[in-house]
Amino acid sequence: MLSITSNYKCRLLRQNVTSIYLFTAIVLAAMSVPKICLGADHLPVSLQLFHPLATSPDPETDTNVRLGLIFGRSGNIAGFDACGVTSVTDGCFSGVQLTGLYSRVSGSFAGFSANIGVQIHQGPAAGFQYSGLANFHYNFFTGAQFCCVLNYTGKGFRGAQISGLMNLNDGTGGFLQVGSIANVNVGTFGGMQLAAVMNFAGAEAGGGQYALLNYAARLKGVQIGLVNITEDMSGVQLGALNISRRIAGVPVGLINLTDDGQVNCVVYASNLSLYNLGLRTVVNNWSSVVSLGYSDQTSDAVNSLFLGWHFGRLFPISHRLGLTADVGYLHIVPGDYNDSQINNNVHYALQIRLFADYRLTNSFSMIGGVGSSKVFSDYTSHARFTTEGHVFGGIILLNL
Repeated sequence: MLSITSNYKCRLLRQNVTSIYLFTAIVLAAMSVPKICLGADHLPVSLQLFHPLATSPDPETDTNVRLGLIFGRSGNIAGFDACGVTSVTDGCFSGVQLTGLYSRVSGSFAGFSANIGVQIHQGPAAGFQYSGLANFHYNFFTGAQFCCVLNYTGKGFRGAQISGLMNLNDGTGGFLQVGSIANVNVGTFGGMQLAAVMNFAGAEAGGGQYALLNYAARLKGVQIGLVNITEDMSGVQLGALNISRRIAGVPVGLINLTDDGQVNCVVYASNLSLYNLGLRTVVNNWSSVVSLGYSDQTSDAVNSLFLGWHFGRLFPISHRLGLTADVGYLHIVPGDYNDSQINNNVHYALQIRLFADYRLTNSFSMIGGVGSSKVFSDYTSHARFTTEGHVFGGIILLNL
């Protein structure tokens, strides 16, 4: 029993000695930080309970180490700061800052700061910020900001903003914004914006935007989302709906709209689906056709519905004649049949087409073409398929 008690006391003593050594090392390292902001009137270590109940009640006193229980307030700090609830630094800060709920630095900041509440930095800063709720930085920030709700920079940032909800930058920005809800950059931005819901770049941007909704005033790069909107685009748009006033690049989407693009209505018949109505948009000679078809001509499931999308390239031959090559996907929904010999499964087809359109008037064209259809029996990995020639023809109503 005596031996067990002695061993326990030895381990406890070793742990206490280790803790003392570690604390002493932190304090000495903090005190060794160059006094870039400290004035002549400063204390190496400032102990504070609730300001002004402190070793120095003067709020302008500078220090290397501040240890506060509830509320700590000092002038400049170069070193280490740990406050249980709230800390206020009226001057500059360089080093490591750990606070419970709220911290504010009025001057410049350089180093690492973390709390579970809110941080406010009013001067220029460089380093790392982590907050449980929000980081507010009213000047230019270089480094990384992490929080659960909101990162805000008032005059721009260079580095990374990563938030559980939203990032907001009122100035120039780069290189990375990641938010589960939204990223907003008012000034110029270079880099990547990644969000679940929305990305916004109010001025010139270069890089990539990835969200359900992407907007950029001017973008050189890539937009990938459900809806992509730009005033002036140079690069690639990939989404269901792509909108731009001007684009130098490739819009890949179900519907692509620009000021100088084409919006056409297509009515045609084919040997796969007899009746078809489609919306064709053409931007920079990239053609996209979204279509609705009816009546399967290749099986006994005549009462079938076809939902299709074809994307390809238009090659102008003359001012009246154009040649388009595209590939397409058709989602096929058969009617309800009780016959076991008829395929009632929802299935699909892949197509490749080559067709010509000849403009008869400014608002009317005729189209006709050939291709190949590969029709699958269902969406499973072991689906059967048939390959058939494809022939179709119809009319285009131009410039809707």
